[in-house]
Amino acid sequence: MTTDAPSTAEFLSAFASAGTPPTERRAALTALITAKLLPKQADDPAVADGRAHLLAQVFALDAAPEHRLLSIAECIRLGQVVKRWAPEIAEQLRPAFAQELPPMQLLSDADDRLNLARACALMPSAWLPPYLAKAIAEEETGEKARAEAMAALLARVPDLATALRLLCNAFGELRPDTETPGDTVARRLARTLAALRNVLLEVELEAGDEPGKALYELLALPLSGLGKPQTEKVQLDLVREALLTVHDIVRTRISVVADPQMYSVVAYCRRLLDGTSWPQELTNPLERLITDVSEALILLGRQGQCDQMLLGQLDVLCSHPERARALARDLAAKHPELPENVRDWLERGRIRVVRSASESAIEAAASNADESIGLALQAARRARAVRDNLHEPLLANLEIYEPTMAPAARDLLDRVQTLAVQVEQAASLRALDLYGVPGEEIEMSPKFFTVLGNTPRQRMLVKQPAIVRKRPDGSLGDVVAKGIVE
Repeated sequence: MTTDAPSTAEFLSAFASAGTPPTERRAALTALITAKLLPKQADDPAVADGRAHLLAQVFALDAAPEHRLLSIAECIRLGQVVKRWAPEIAEQLRPAFAQELPPMQLLSDADDRLNLARACALMPSAWLPPYLAKAIAEEETGEKARAEAMAALLARVPDLATALRLLCNAFGELRPDTETPGDTVARRLARTLAALRNVLLEVELEAGDEPGKALYELLALPLSGLGKPQTEKVQLDLVREALLTVHDIVRTRISVVADPQMYSVVAYCRRLLDGTSWPQELTNPLERLITDVSEALILLGRQGQCDQMLLGQLDVLCSHPERARALARDLAAKHPELPENVRDWLERGRIRVVRSASESAIEAAASNADESIGLALQAARRARAVRDNLHEPLLANLEIYEPTMAPAARDLLDRVQTLAVQVEQAASLRALDLYGVPGEEIEMSPKFFTVLGNTPRQRMLVKQPAIVRKRPDGSLGDVVAKGIVE
């Protein structure tokens, strides 16, 4: 003998009845939603009664804490199905958030926790940020609930650093009753960072005070009391998410891209893996961070700044120091627009020792003449070009028409040649040269040229070459005097 399954009418009756237990009312609402009874019959008196009973359970003084939480979650679910009710339901639930709710983990079903997190996202209560952080830390596998709680948390804090510290406090209180608590917490940390990254790209939130330190503490402090994760996969998953989190933060919060402390969690991750070199599985996030640090070095370098701690991050990110040095040298080679002292620093890996006072004074005095030598070099090259063009035809004509003037003209042209050679030698001793040929089209660089007019383009015509100092390898170094392009 078989028992017929409950009908839609029976589910509607159970949803509407005052005596229906909270879990059975939840099942009845699920059946009504599955049967697509709502929202078409939302105005049915039985549906209105069920809604009223849900709200009454939220505020019932004798209701069990988990039943109150379940009723809040079910009210939100009802508002999602009957969307015109959503604003009114949110307003009716507001008094329930006057005081802190019982822990979210009292709800055993992840979907119920998701709907409770959605309810929290609608409320402005001051107690919500630490409550949401705790819910995120205690969430096991309900990733939608974690993501919803994370979005609500970031919407209620003044900056990212504050959110990270709240999460750190919440994770610091975790004491999982498992054989490997370090693995348990590490898994949750990895999932939390994944949720954070997804939300971080969508919110306008300032970085705050020392976000790099806060991110480091979020990983290091909770694990210090429980022991680091023992499983290799757990270690790799956590480290990968940590590296990608740093990448997403510096990409979306440009104010911290050049802050060496922002990368402090990277060194912790390397120690966590107990290896002298990074595993192959982490190549992708590491390469992203190498790009971030490289761009930060260029950003500071263009302002004439050399940050040794930031340069040191390349050593942390690379498995071998030789590659870090090669990357820095490559930056110097690819960016001739950087000040010469910055390029020298990138090539050497350290700031060159300052010369003694007497040597500096001598060099400063000599440098004052460099622009004049450069201008003389421009004039000498022009004169030499004119001399080469005139030499043969001028002397040939003088020999025919003014033979008495030919020796003097020959002597003048020879002296122009000698003078040009001597100016070239003087410029060479000071490592000076000209960059750009008048009339030549050249790629515009603000380091080397000043633009005539208000329409700068990528390629422009040289009106006057720049005076530059050449490096020992022959490449262009400091600019003594900018040229002019139009």
